[in-house]
Amino acid sequence: MLDHLAELKRLGIEAIETKSMKVLLLTIVVLCSAMGSVVAQKKSTFMGDLVVGELAGKNEATREITIKYPGKEGTEIFSGILADDCKLKLEMSGGGDLMLSEIVQGTHIRVFYKNRSEKVSGQEKKINKISRLEVLGEDRYFRIRRELHLDPSTAIAAAENGVDLPTTSPLKLYLSIPYDDVQRQIVEWIEKWNRKNGVSFGKLEIVSDVDHADTLIVVAVGSDTIVAEIPDYDTEERVNRGVWSQATSYLVVKNAGRLTVLWTNVDAVYVTKNTGISPRTAEAVTGEIAKRIKARSSSLKK
Repeated sequence: MLDHLAELKRLGIEAIETKSMKVLLLTIVVLCSAMGSVVAQKKSTFMGDLVVGELAGKNEATREITIKYPGKEGTEIFSGILADDCKLKLEMSGGGDLMLSEIVQGTHIRVFYKNRSEKVSGQEKKINKISRLEVLGEDRYFRIRRELHLDPSTAIAAAENGVDLPTTSPLKLYLSIPYDDVQRQIVEWIEKWNRKNGVSFGKLEIVSDVDHADTLIVVAVGSDTIVAEIPDYDTEERVNRGVWSQATSYLVVKNAGRLTVLWTNVDAVYVTKNTGISPRTAEAVTGEIAKRIKARSSSLKK
């Protein structure tokens, strides 16, 4: 608990000691739910097990669906059956109800499920019973399109081997960040980089529109696997000071007329009426850029 309180204070949030242990524990759950550059697609949460991926198949008669998702050894398949009272939601439009027939294959979804034993054709079998299905977007990069105000048909793909940051100098960066605090930290880091490392490894230049950029830093609200946002309610003053949530960061390059995602990261963000505070988001983004630029420089010298 002491480590957690120290972290909250580091983010500039005071008086958290007045909160109940229950709220602190819930906050820790949100902070640790799915962070890092490798975002879990199948995991256990306090709301049950979940899988995030692409709808690969459905049988409306049996209510069975299959989902493709990135596993540790490559693409994996999840199969489950929608419970009779399963809720089908369109999360990005405020949680409206859906019919299974309305959800097309290839859609980016997540499901909450429990593994249980049931009799199927007279035999006891283990099945994944789905209690909730949420449509997140057209594919796993829908947050990039939303943040950049792009058409849903805009092609975005994960980087293949050999695709990395452009070799140009200065590297032209476009920043799309909804949190002022994170934007400020990244801008300050770029200025510091140019002073200390610009000559040795190449300079960075912030541009004002996507068309003039070759690399994009996109920070988007939310993440695929966050299960709840936790209000920061001050019980003494009886006010809601903010909310603990998550943000997803992307490092994207423009490659042959399409956007290619080099890296994805999820971190906690504390959101108030005025801004969002997330030092670890800025640290993760700038650390990844520095690592790739230095690796690029070493490769060019060989």
